[in-house]
Amino acid sequence: MKKNKKYRWGLKLATLALSSSVLFSTIDTASAATYTVKSGDSLWKIANQYGVTYQTLMKWNNLSSTTIRVGQKLNLNTPLTSATISTPTPKPTTNLVQVAKKQLGVKYTFGGSKPSTGFDCSGYVTYVYNNAGISTARKSAAGFYSSAKKVSSPQVGDLVFFANTYKAGISHVGIYIGNSQMISASDGGVSVANLNSSYWKTHFAGYGRIS
Repeated sequence: MKKNKKYRWGLKLATLALSSSVLFSTIDTASAATYTVKSGDSLWKIANQYGVTYQTLMKWNNLSSTTIRVGQKLNLNTPLTSATISTPTPKPTTNLVQVAKKQLGVKYTFGGSKPSTGFDCSGYVTYVYNNAGISTARKSAAGFYSSAKKVSSPQVGDLVFFANTYKAGISHVGIYIGNSQMISASDGGVSVANLNSSYWKTHFAGYGRIS
């Protein structure tokens, strides 16, 4: 009888030890969460998905550039919860707006795509996106419109399109920065404008998102 009690007590201790081992093993695994890069991903997109800056993601993974490849595993350095896996909530990126505002006042130059020579509207968008970690090729305003996913409720960093400004069709593009405002390179140089102003409201053509 005593032997049976000792046996049952020993079995309970063994079960408890095993449960504790599994628990701590699970916590350790969750803390070392990783993300596998898929086709169409960018460093900015992944960082935005998990609510961090792309610079933080670069630091966690010792990356020297924003270039990533399909199949690459990125360390997220954050506890991985079921909510994070299933329904990540994108957060507006303040970094993109910071990059955009650094160019305020740069002159307008048709075909321009860098601060030293000036920007046109699409050259400005290309410069800001690439310097904020969102890799994109140079396109015209109409080219960005064709490739962007159309959205009705813009988020910070989305594109704003306008038609029939200096030519027929999609002819101007800016970056939405919240509160019904955009930043773009127009005739007066890089500046912030209210989308509800009479001119921009008249030519407004919609919002787009590069994913």
